[in-house]
Amino acid sequence: MTKTVNVAASSTEGHFVKGAKQVINLDEVNETHLVKGASELVTKNHTSLKMQEDCLITCQTVYNPFTTAFQKSRD
Repeated sequence: MTKTVNVAASSTEGHFVKGAKQVINLDEVNETHLVKGASELVTKNHTSLKMQEDCLITCQTVYNPFTTAFQKSRD
């Protein structure tokens, strides 16, 4: 079982995975993590989610029509 891992370093509030067997950082730029085992995603500004099996967590991107590009969603 892992300690608490922040899977959204760019977030002002943080998004933390608790209780997973392993958390693997696949992409630091897009903040994509593979979470192995049952776990809980805990945040201050969103609903906490219990996951019963392995999952993939990545940062949400949104389209900005002013820059005509995708960018990370903000808290």
